[in-house]
Amino acid sequence: AVFKTASPAAASAASAANDTRAKKNSVGDGEGVRGINHVYYTLADVRASASDAFARAPGRKETTAATLRVLGLEAVNGPTWPPVSVFAADGPRRDIFDPTTCERLASIRSAEWQHVDAALTRMREAQRRWAALPGNERVAIVMEVNNAIHASREPLATLLTLEIGKIPSESAGELAEIFEVAESIQERAAECGGAAPHVTRRYESKDATRRALGWFGEERALPLGIVGKVTAFNFPYAVFGWGALPALAAGNGVIWKPHPNAALTAMAMARTVDAALARRGFSGLVCCVDVADHAVTRRMWADPRVGVWEATGGEEMGVALLHTVADARMTRTVLELSGNNAVVVAADADVAQAVESCLFGTTGTAGQRCTSTRVVYVHGAVFDEFERLLVAGYKSRVRVGDPLMPGVNMGPVHHRARVAAFEAGVAAAVAAGSTLLCGGGVLGGNFVEPTLLRAPGFRHAATAHELFSPVAHLVRYEEGELGAVVDDINRTGYGLSGGVFTADMGVFERLAAEVRVGILNLNYGSSGAEAGENFGG
Repeated sequence: AVFKTASPAAASAASAANDTRAKKNSVGDGEGVRGINHVYYTLADVRASASDAFARAPGRKETTAATLRVLGLEAVNGPTWPPVSVFAADGPRRDIFDPTTCERLASIRSAEWQHVDAALTRMREAQRRWAALPGNERVAIVMEVNNAIHASREPLATLLTLEIGKIPSESAGELAEIFEVAESIQERAAECGGAAPHVTRRYESKDATRRALGWFGEERALPLGIVGKVTAFNFPYAVFGWGALPALAAGNGVIWKPHPNAALTAMAMARTVDAALARRGFSGLVCCVDVADHAVTRRMWADPRVGVWEATGGEEMGVALLHTVADARMTRTVLELSGNNAVVVAADADVAQAVESCLFGTTGTAGQRCTSTRVVYVHGAVFDEFERLLVAGYKSRVRVGDPLMPGVNMGPVHHRARVAAFEAGVAAAVAAGSTLLCGGGVLGGNFVEPTLLRAPGFRHAATAHELFSPVAHLVRYEEGELGAVVDDINRTGYGLSGGVFTADMGVFERLAAEVRVGILNLNYGSSGAEAGENFGG
């Protein structure tokens, strides 16, 4: 497990500072609403006005056109970047829409197998030359790639807001995670080989006869060759960077299959990365392929030229990937597949601090983070106060609207299918016994209300899975029921992240030992992770 721990006093101060930063980025500073048709919508507004059109940021169309232009994206884009030359037509054209306006941003042609095959063939040749470089030289070039991303950070962040609906500070924050990963690589450059291509450890035999003959052995940390990346729609840049930059530094190439609804951001990032690599003679070492055909995807997953698949997304995708590689050649996999993340608020918790953290954790990125807070277990001694403050925060401080509009801190969910899942999920929760505390409605288009419910108790069906939207449950527990809280969290089968608010290190240590999650934060919520370090699962 990975813990962010400190003494209760120090942890409280650090978390308060972090939550203040999160509040500025995501829940505003408490200024009044200026009217639904002008800026944004909060739950404190009159419900009858909720279906009215949201105001659009001034110059939105011009911003969209300029962003696409500066990043080299066209009205219709090819299936790979960098492009490949094949004797085959591009696949079907697919339109990509802005979830805020539901207007078309651009179109993309999907890849056929010939495009994937050509990209892998080109990549394998480039990777062999790349792996032969001294590790220090590879790391230096990876830093050049990082610098190129940094130079294009503003249009890349804006494109992410346009295609996914994140508020600008969250889009910029996602790119910052790539820069933090690059910093970690630079700090650990010796692990990439130093002056040699790869790390080598020499050892002598334990057998006297072998030693007399001059026998010795070597362990060489060799690259896998090609690393496959599958990224989800919600964090296309960060998840790509977490895997791709270390893979490059270790001597690998990277084939990237992004989520279909985040294909433009992926292509723009791939263009930026390839331009930096091309200046060093390694164009094609990283390639983004837009694949919409499931048969082509499975064939790519099974290809023996790919040494490992790192995939982030839904459980259905992960199961399909595992079945495919198991039937083919047992290719290595590293999977991160959702999270139903819980926070525990103990009787001695700083309630105001916990509310601040949970307000962002439940509504940041419209609840579409793998580490978003889904369930909050609150001790009965502070439950009523916590619920009252959190409901008040939901109603007055979460501002839904065009993410490019000043004051907005929650944009749309990314697709109309998410809206339907939100409606069905909230209705199912209420039918199963949840009490709706606030929200629960659809505002039109891809906008939904941030929603908070109270569960009737432990083992509630609605708290066993995630909706991947801004929906959270509160669960009350009493003194002596901490074991029941642990059992309730562990029954879901998810194991990504969590948080504990308490001044009692004994409570934290017990939960750290018994709750099956990869990250457990002390006096900090579940949302987020430390870029460049171990992550979850």
